[in-house]
Amino acid sequence: MTQQVNEDERQCYLDDVISENTGWIRIQEKTFKRWMNEHLKHRKLEIDDLSEDLNDGLALINLLEVLSHKSIGRSYTKKPRINAQKMENIVCTFNFMKGEGIKIVNIDSTDIMSGNMKLTLGLIWTLIFNYQIAANLKDDNSGGGPKKKLLNKINQRLAPSGRKAKNFTSDWADGTLLACLVNCIAPGLIPNYAVLNADDKVANATLAMDLAETWLGVAKLLGPEDLTSSSADDLSNMTYLSGFLDCKVKEGAPVVYPTRAIARGPGVSGVGLLPGKPAKFEIDASKCGAGDVVVTVIGPEGSQPVKVDYAVTGETPGVYTGSYFPKDEGEYVVNVTFCGVTVPKAPFKVNIYGDGPRNKLDLKKVTVEGTGLTGEDILPEENAWFKIHYGEAGPAEPKVEIVGPDAQPVPFNIEQDGKGEQYISYKPPKFGMYNVAVNFGGMPLPNSPYKVKISPKVDASKLKVTGLAQLVRIGDNPVFEIDCSTAGDGKLEAQVISPTGKVLKYILDDDDKGHHTLKINPTETGTHTINLIYGKVVVPHGPFMVKVRPESEPDKVKVMIESATMRIGQPTKFQIDSKEAGNGELKVRILNDSGNEVRFDHDQNDYGMDTYIFNPKKEGHYKIDVTFDGEPVGEFDMKAEPRLKLDKLNIFGDGLNSNKPLKVGEECKMTIDASRAMTGEIVIREKDPSKMNSDDSADLELLVVGPDGRPVPLEIEESEEGVFKVSFTPDKAGDYLFVAESEGVSAPKCPINLKARGLKSVKVYGPGIEPTGNICGFDTHFVVDAREAGEENLIVDISGPGTGESKPTATITEPKKGLFHVKYDVGLHNNYDVNVKYGDETLHKGKPFTAKVHTHSAGVFASTRRRVEIQVTRMSIEAPRQCSVDDFIDINVKYAQRFKSMASVCGPAQPPTIKVLGPQRKLVDTKTIVADSVYKVRASPVEKGAHKVMVRCTDSDLVYGSSATCLTSPSEKKEEKARESSLLGYNGDYANGQTRAFCARCLFRERETVNL
Repeated sequence: MTQQVNEDERQCYLDDVISENTGWIRIQEKTFKRWMNEHLKHRKLEIDDLSEDLNDGLALINLLEVLSHKSIGRSYTKKPRINAQKMENIVCTFNFMKGEGIKIVNIDSTDIMSGNMKLTLGLIWTLIFNYQIAANLKDDNSGGGPKKKLLNKINQRLAPSGRKAKNFTSDWADGTLLACLVNCIAPGLIPNYAVLNADDKVANATLAMDLAETWLGVAKLLGPEDLTSSSADDLSNMTYLSGFLDCKVKEGAPVVYPTRAIARGPGVSGVGLLPGKPAKFEIDASKCGAGDVVVTVIGPEGSQPVKVDYAVTGETPGVYTGSYFPKDEGEYVVNVTFCGVTVPKAPFKVNIYGDGPRNKLDLKKVTVEGTGLTGEDILPEENAWFKIHYGEAGPAEPKVEIVGPDAQPVPFNIEQDGKGEQYISYKPPKFGMYNVAVNFGGMPLPNSPYKVKISPKVDASKLKVTGLAQLVRIGDNPVFEIDCSTAGDGKLEAQVISPTGKVLKYILDDDDKGHHTLKINPTETGTHTINLIYGKVVVPHGPFMVKVRPESEPDKVKVMIESATMRIGQPTKFQIDSKEAGNGELKVRILNDSGNEVRFDHDQNDYGMDTYIFNPKKEGHYKIDVTFDGEPVGEFDMKAEPRLKLDKLNIFGDGLNSNKPLKVGEECKMTIDASRAMTGEIVIREKDPSKMNSDDSADLELLVVGPDGRPVPLEIEESEEGVFKVSFTPDKAGDYLFVAESEGVSAPKCPINLKARGLKSVKVYGPGIEPTGNICGFDTHFVVDAREAGEENLIVDISGPGTGESKPTATITEPKKGLFHVKYDVGLHNNYDVNVKYGDETLHKGKPFTAKVHTHSAGVFASTRRRVEIQVTRMSIEAPRQCSVDDFIDINVKYAQRFKSMASVCGPAQPPTIKVLGPQRKLVDTKTIVADSVYKVRASPVEKGAHKVMVRCTDSDLVYGSSATCLTSPSEKKEEKARESSLLGYNGDYANGQTRAFCARCLFRERETVNL
């Protein structure tokens, strides 16, 4: 993290933020919001309102992770829905800042939650101060507070222009100083910064800010109108200007360097010039960048304007040659600019004389020699020399200029013997190409400037240094290995500098084979600098940094706790990393609410890395107390909560509505919302009764028991964090039980009783709903089998030709649970609509069942021309229900008939045929007597069991029947009675003499057997 800064200074700034003066709030709110968004864009996030967008803590969490390059962990709620979750997120950020060494004074989480603008701005300023401003000042050991240090850093950037800033408000109000700062960092970006009109302050600031954002990458955190405002905010300007400390010029920026331009030749030196003769010059701007060269000449007072001709010539871009014609004697002023900036040594003053002797020079008689012009066998900081012989060249003095590889002038010494000879010596500071220009009388010698290349004689890049990564503490004597065996023959030199700038003593040993050992004895904490030079060549990748730390650093102990919330009965791990804390004893205690120590497990994974496992047994608050080398590291609060708070669990869904039965085969859905009930990630699973003592526990177990007492399979899916979708499909009708429990404790509303109904399994059958088999004047029936559909009410409504008393009425009996017998009487022939409902659902799929009632066809007279149909409209059979073997059965059959004809009756109806069928399907002997539509039949049964009385009307498809049972004892009578009920399809008894109509279709096979 960033270094600790002057707390009084920082608190002073914070006091300004929360002062009663509100004129700065608008500017500061806009600046701080842009600063946050500049960092949050790396997470693709953006805030619009500081008072509202920070109250859930998520924006602050993301901002801190971006600034610190660290993860806060999983201890916060990623989708907070309630205020408690939002408050926990904000508290999480405050704890993280505390761990980073950032002190928050007079601000707490409730201020951010409530949207207090002043205190919110104070918090953001604290982050700007620690992560941006103080971070850029950590290596500044100069006196004064952070504000003064920041101002000094800015003035260092302004140094090439000669301007200085005294404050962060009024000095920047006209925009010219900002333009100057931009041009100093990127020369030529604003070449006219010095002539900007101070009255155009907004335009000046806009120009500078736009170019800084485009080519320097400095974000426009505040508007030009805010910088130039009379209410300019000190903190906002500091936030913006601190971005210039570490900015870099982007590739392709239109940067120029006017100071690298060189003007030479008689036209700027004046040597050898005569009135009326051309004065030639050369301007070398090849290293200045892209820009224009402007040359102007002003003649002596009263002379005519001087015309100057110049242009780029030769193959080298940026090298101009030109001339002008001085007509009169006197002083001429030659000015040369590049991109509006005057080149070095300009303007040039050139004196033109009319008498020839002073201007007659012979450059051919000037000679030079020496290694200082060839670079042979010269290393940096070694003496390079050359001589100039000019005694016979004319009345002038040599002029020497030496420029190094970085375009900076190199100092040199001149020794003159007074006899036309000069001795020049210089020490090249580094390797590279040097330009040595020798002029005589203002004119360069034929080979000037001389190109002197200072080349190394060793390859310092092959030098290897090991041991720099070791951890060094006060009291240690670290040794660094330096291998020069493959770098060539040279001398190794070293320099060790402490953090306070002191040059430390060291021991450098050599084994004469190119292997060296460097030993140091640091006495200060901080970063020590080791400079290595081999063969006059600075070793690449240097200087080398060695960070020396105190012998013991309790503040370097890292306590890593994934979550401050624990679950009862579940082991919680936390780690303590003391690898970088030095030498000392690590002690850990865990205290409960009463201050008593509790037991925990300790495992040392690696040296300096310890893992602790704590399994809380009771709900409450716990405190982890950590000390190192006797110094407190910190106290960390933990809270043990149940895995799942059942009182906050919400179970809902249509499938749990006990008033609305479930349907067999249809999916039953419900939702379990545990988002407010869980203290972290939870496990919900289906309970397996066969594994009641399994150690593989879950936070919530679900079970659905079917009507047969067996578990029903469940589908469980987490649709979002803490919300689970549960479904099951009832496979049969009946009562179901839904159970949800945690560690044996039932959830609210549980267990829940459910009913399932399966209408698809209901069967309706029998002649009472069929189009055949129903005879007018007799009762009919049908069966509703709902044994697999659950318990519901059966409703039968029959509508037909009758009304009032003649309307059919259904009689419903339930001999077995779920098995219904429905009987109704039909007095008129026609179609009857039978509506059947089981519960709220109809069983006839839209259209009601239709039962068709027929009349009896008694015969046709063949001797008439017209058809006469005799219909049996009423028939009754009187027969005893029981008798004994070898006894008589007296049967009386009565019937009535009516005629349907266009003519009178032509003849009598043919009588019915009456037969009695025994248990073994054998005919019983009968004797019939007919008298007035009454048939008296006497049968003589010879075997015990159920007997059927079969009555068949002539030419009719319908057969009437009754039954009688022959018994030999009372117990057998009871048994036979049950058999008879089974045969008839009923469990109940009818009164003696009651008739029953059988469908001819059902009795067809019997009729065929007995040849009725």
